[in-house]
Amino acid sequence: MSDDPSTPDPRPLPSRSAAAAIVAIASVLLIGLSLRIPTISLAPLVPTMKVDTGHGETFLSLLTSIPLVLTLLAAPIAPALANRLGRSRTVSLSLVAIVASMALRSVPGDVPLLIGTGLLGFSIAIVTVLVPSIINAERAGIRSRLTGTYSMSLSLGPALALGLTIPIREVTGLNWRGTLLTWALCSVIALTLWLVYVRTPHVAASSGPHRDPAASGTGGDHRAKAVVTDANVWLLALFLGATSLTFYTTSAWLPSVFVMDGMSAQAAGAYTSLISIVAIPFGLIAPIALRGRLSRFIAPLAPVLAVIGLLLLLTLNSAGALPTTILLGVSQGLCLGASYDQIVKFGRSPAHTASVSAVTSAVGVALAAIGPLAFGFGLETAASPVVPVIGLAVIVLAQSSVGFRTSRL
Repeated sequence: MSDDPSTPDPRPLPSRSAAAAIVAIASVLLIGLSLRIPTISLAPLVPTMKVDTGHGETFLSLLTSIPLVLTLLAAPIAPALANRLGRSRTVSLSLVAIVASMALRSVPGDVPLLIGTGLLGFSIAIVTVLVPSIINAERAGIRSRLTGTYSMSLSLGPALALGLTIPIREVTGLNWRGTLLTWALCSVIALTLWLVYVRTPHVAASSGPHRDPAASGTGGDHRAKAVVTDANVWLLALFLGATSLTFYTTSAWLPSVFVMDGMSAQAAGAYTSLISIVAIPFGLIAPIALRGRLSRFIAPLAPVLAVIGLLLLLTLNSAGALPTTILLGVSQGLCLGASYDQIVKFGRSPAHTASVSAVTSAVGVALAAIGPLAFGFGLETAASPVVPVIGLAVIVLAQSSVGFRTSRL
């Protein structure tokens, strides 16, 4: 049987493998949710947190920016940890740390809040880097399904966090700390499923500590340099980075653009949240479609949909909110699915995939942090959304040309 990720195994899974596949898919789904919900669930509670803590927007913004900064620090460390401890143990310990950090930040006081946030961001970053290598280590016949599930979870997580956090608070009667802690249940389930998954024989045999000189010792330094100097890796990083930049920029500023045109804040937020909701099925579909005749077209064409959406925003303003957000959502889902599918297929081994994922994750976070800042500067300087929206459209159009290259790797 070929291990080429671009060649799905045509043989049906036996019942035992089918059960293992279900556990794998469920595990990847819950892990993906655990990487998004803990940080995104803060947003609906910020007004309450501001009143309760007495802190302003600058302090509270640290709670979302700290995890992004720590991703830049943790990304290069993750492959080394997986090499020394094994992927399974590294992910297990990181999931335990996610649960512990969510409990810690729910303890009254600023110090536990900041330390818990820091530990949370670091742990999330480690798992984020290693998920593509986990998928790459699986049998070829299930990789596209796992990639699609993971991509879908990255949109489903924000949708659940934004849509259910306030209802959870109202139903339970908990304060904001307790409300955030309830989401730890998702990570507990993820950890439980993961521990079941890693006990399956083929996972246990392939995810222990590596002794391959290509991934450790002096050979590890050579391999790391080879990954960083590989132009194709940077193309993959730019494609994922542009996807992240578009998502975080539109999440941060699209409501303001709608409000500037006279839309209510509530309606503006609802339309913006629609982007993540629409992206969910397309994130799932993209990796599967990439195994067929559309493999050469999805990565180049998916960003074009976002460009069309941004052009509608410029011409119709808030009157075109529905088609704008639908197009942005479809594009977001397809780009996410294509991004991670390309990384998984490009990796020559789980260890190599982890190194590639470290670079792409770091670049993705860096661009994600720059995008909202640049858009906000343009909005403030021009006193109009026209210039920053055009700038974002140009970046997304450039992503299309990058996708043309990455789809042929």
